[in-house]
Amino acid sequence: MKKELIQTPRGVRDLVGIDAQLHEYLIDKFRKISMLNGFKPINTPVIEFFKLFEVKSGEEIKKSMYVFKDKAGRLLALRPEITASIVRAYLKHMQGWTKPIRLYYVGQCFRYEEPQRGRYREFWQAGLEIIGDKNINADISAAYTASKYLEEIGIKHYYLVGNVAIYRAIMSKYNLPVEEQDHVLHLIDKKIIDEALHYLKQKNEELYEIIEKLLQTPLNKLEDFLEQYREIFGEKYEQLKEEVNKLIIFINNLKEIGFNTIYDPSLVRGLAYYTGLIFEYKAAKGLDISIGGGGRYDGLTEIYGGTYEYSTGLALGLDRIMLVMKEINYNPPKPISALIIILGNTPITIGYKIQERLSSIGISSWVFTTNKLRKALSIANKENMDFAIIIGEKEYREEKLSIKDLQAKEQITINNKLLEEKLLDLLLK
Repeated sequence: MKKELIQTPRGVRDLVGIDAQLHEYLIDKFRKISMLNGFKPINTPVIEFFKLFEVKSGEEIKKSMYVFKDKAGRLLALRPEITASIVRAYLKHMQGWTKPIRLYYVGQCFRYEEPQRGRYREFWQAGLEIIGDKNINADISAAYTASKYLEEIGIKHYYLVGNVAIYRAIMSKYNLPVEEQDHVLHLIDKKIIDEALHYLKQKNEELYEIIEKLLQTPLNKLEDFLEQYREIFGEKYEQLKEEVNKLIIFINNLKEIGFNTIYDPSLVRGLAYYTGLIFEYKAAKGLDISIGGGGRYDGLTEIYGGTYEYSTGLALGLDRIMLVMKEINYNPPKPISALIIILGNTPITIGYKIQERLSSIGISSWVFTTNKLRKALSIANKENMDFAIIIGEKEYREEKLSIKDLQAKEQITINNKLLEEKLLDLLLK
């Protein structure tokens, strides 16, 4: 076997064994929690036109995209994130739907970044989007749903919360072009704050001083900050006052529900389409890393050629979540399982009839045919199964079967018809 044929490209990986089980468990849980909280599924293509992401993805993401031409010469990209695809799909299919539109998704994304622990070039996102709802309750609803999911899978977490609207309003007042605003916010997002401030100082001394002060202003002083620079904000003052009010409502409501929430003036996030409230999820146990985030992207629909819509959303990084769960030694719940062992010349069909009955009571099973019972039991034990259902030729003739409890190391022989009843009795012991 040639070694290069079995290697994966750098930054991508196979998920096998417990990793694959954990991955499926996380996706299944996310879907269930999302639906319980009123979100509906959506799937979008992994391949999109490059220009979809070129418009508003942000400086770093545009540099890290996988971009290529197809055989017809069209410029395509592997999606680096999914919100832009959701907005495109909304404009194509859902503009006439009743609003708000509440969607959830799970999917792969691709970015050509330097691989490191918890960061891959192919990675999975699970996200929520709400389109057509201006109320701060939409942001709380999405954030709450993701938090309930994280709680359900055992991830203790806290919020960092910020607001990008104030930064953009200040820079716009000093006539800083949008591309340069994106660059400054990118530097702040990467915590290269000195470089961001130096860049602003080169542009305008007063602009530099105001942004520097904003970076040092706590939540309880934000309204005073706005009042101090009211003349500079002009007609945007009332809008920004509303943004600060929403920020306070968001934080206070999440705290009241029971989630630890911290205001971070330097939180701006790397995606250029954010317009106001933004937040990030940080793991509070195991590894102190970011496991997701989101915020307002009002008007992104208009940038893509549709009518203006208020929108908010978030995405969780499943690879990061898996890393945290492994750090705290969390294993997904294992379903009750059984190996159905058909010995000798016993008809195989009896095994599949039993498998159907086990499925109806929620027991995972599969049929194994052999002449050697010891070999079959060895497989069942190595697979950490709970039961072995054994049917030999004699049992088949007498319409009986044997149940071996592989955990308790006990075995009984019963009438075939009593299988479900006896298994449930054993499970309730």
